[in-house]
Amino acid sequence: MSATSGWYRGHCPRARTVEVGWEPRPLTDQAGLRTRVNNILLMLPGSLIVLVFLILAGLMMTRKMPALLALPIMAVVVGLIAGVAAGLPLTAVADATKQVPPNLRDFIFNTILTDGATFLALPIMFAAFGAILSQVVMRQGIAQRLVRVAAEFAGDRKMVLACVMTAVVAVSFMTLTGLGAVIMVGSLALPIMIGAGISPSFAACLMLFAFSIGGSFNFANLGQFMKILNLTLDQVKPLAIAFGLLLGATTVAFMFIEGRHERRRFTWALDVGSTPQSVPLPALLTPLVPIGLILAFSWQIIPAFIAGILYGLLTTEPLRVISNMTACVLEGLKDVSPVIGLFVGIGMVFKSMTDPTTQVVMHPFMSAITPHSPIGFLLFFTILAPLALYRGPMNFFGLGAGVAGLMLQTGLLPASALLAGFMAVGQIQGVCDPTNTSNVWLAQFTHGSTEDFMKRTLPYVWAFVLVALLYAVFIGKVI
Repeated sequence: MSATSGWYRGHCPRARTVEVGWEPRPLTDQAGLRTRVNNILLMLPGSLIVLVFLILAGLMMTRKMPALLALPIMAVVVGLIAGVAAGLPLTAVADATKQVPPNLRDFIFNTILTDGATFLALPIMFAAFGAILSQVVMRQGIAQRLVRVAAEFAGDRKMVLACVMTAVVAVSFMTLTGLGAVIMVGSLALPIMIGAGISPSFAACLMLFAFSIGGSFNFANLGQFMKILNLTLDQVKPLAIAFGLLLGATTVAFMFIEGRHERRRFTWALDVGSTPQSVPLPALLTPLVPIGLILAFSWQIIPAFIAGILYGLLTTEPLRVISNMTACVLEGLKDVSPVIGLFVGIGMVFKSMTDPTTQVVMHPFMSAITPHSPIGFLLFFTILAPLALYRGPMNFFGLGAGVAGLMLQTGLLPASALLAGFMAVGQIQGVCDPTNTSNVWLAQFTHGSTEDFMKRTLPYVWAFVLVALLYAVFIGKVI
């Protein structure tokens, strides 16, 4: 049909008529224009919050600002934008019913800074007891003995040694946590592997996979998922176990594919010394005690950790239980202090992001980007998975907690789907992230580069993310 725009008809009689298949909407349609303006205004506060989010994420990624400072700052700034956009008064006084109406001061001071700081108290306790158990495994020589038994079993068979050492380190990190544990176990395992002819880079990458496999079964790490997504341990366990096994299969694939490029070589090896004390064989089961009690007998996490702590102490030096327990508690709490600071900031961000004040402001924006179908879920988390790197917005132990909370509030994705998505992409951060202290230490120890580790492991872990999400959708039925 022949058509000419309304502007041209009225102002330019010689305007050329063109053949089109639809009639342009007149610019005089004030109702349509008003609707578009209102939609833009509705999206503006949410867009500002996302901008703040991206700026602070960029500062963390470029290491211009640590997460310990960036997260509380983000929480307060997001709260200010949401509160102003929602029209909250600066302060308010109690009404006749002695209720104080919502106001900006209470939102920032009470909801974000006070309630947010204590929001992750239970996960903090999980981390604390996990750190104490980690100290028991280290200080009593259990981890060192495990590594030595593995080395003696494998002998000089290079790939067998790589498999066994990776498995033993993974089992150790079912209870070990923190950089101290990484240094202790790595200082024992790496010289043995490198001395057998395994290249330093390959050995370091296997250690990174082992740390993350063990972390998948370390139930101290599940507390934040349970709290943020309002899930129980029984709801989280099946997916954590399945993903841990899938990551183990990914490690095997990495080992055999990358291992083909390994040439026999013998390089420097360090003297790892002797085991501090004779460790009885029953004590080597200490890392498995909490796992067994939780999986087989449905114990809660803290009692299972306490049982593991007592078992480790009683099977190594029963006459020095009190003094060893005291030392492990003090050192464990010292190790976990940076995690506590991070969890405080995460709690503030979560309370800021998920408060009804912010939900109303962010709902139009989050509804537009949150997937609500199985295919959309797969594409969203698979494509955006690398944003877990450099402390990015898909890192659940950072900015991702706030993102997950907002997505949960839209009602478009169930909590089980968000658990699957963020738990899967979290392995990219756990294995590949150059900003991890474990990656940095391994690079220093092996004279390598964190970026090289990332380039070598990222394709495999990204493939794991896709397979894990497919499992979650089609077998786990999370969505």
